[in-house]
Amino acid sequence: MQELEVKILEVNRPQVEERLAALGATKSFDGEMLAIFFDWEDGKIGQAGEVFRLRREGENAVLTYKRPISKEGAKIMEEYETEINDLVQMRAILDILGLKVVKKTRKFRTQYELGDTHVLFDHYQDEMAQIPVFLEIEAPNMERLYETVESLGFKVSDCKSWHTGDLIRHYGLVV
Repeated sequence: MQELEVKILEVNRPQVEERLAALGATKSFDGEMLAIFFDWEDGKIGQAGEVFRLRREGENAVLTYKRPISKEGAKIMEEYETEINDLVQMRAILDILGLKVVKKTRKFRTQYELGDTHVLFDHYQDEMAQIPVFLEIEAPNMERLYETVESLGFKVSDCKSWHTGDLIRHYGLVV
């Protein structure tokens, strides 16, 4: 499956949420997320720009692998994802296989559904708490992505095809 997404930085959350309500969006998640990123000892996954992550989303756990396709106009990733019944046991399996934890992040996320599009507010915690709340929009295709961007009052030029590392660099953090 392909994931297409953009980030919009330093948004006025109450204003965007008001617009989402006017458009008929429904809230589908509001809670804490813990992400644990894994790589091989040689760093092969990260060097390829890929992501292998185990994430707790509220009461659920999800194992995800992403491979970059493009950053033109949006961050486009090939994504494989599956729900996990037991995060602790899955982490133990990954450790046994020789994968190493390379990063952990914690954030609070509020997610809205607007038709076939996800609109998310993310606010990182801990050493990344200095990153202001930002908006992430995920859509099934570029047309729908930009349609949603504009319906929320933003311009295509506001969109960043960034990953977390880009945010860290943009805000000058050392993590």
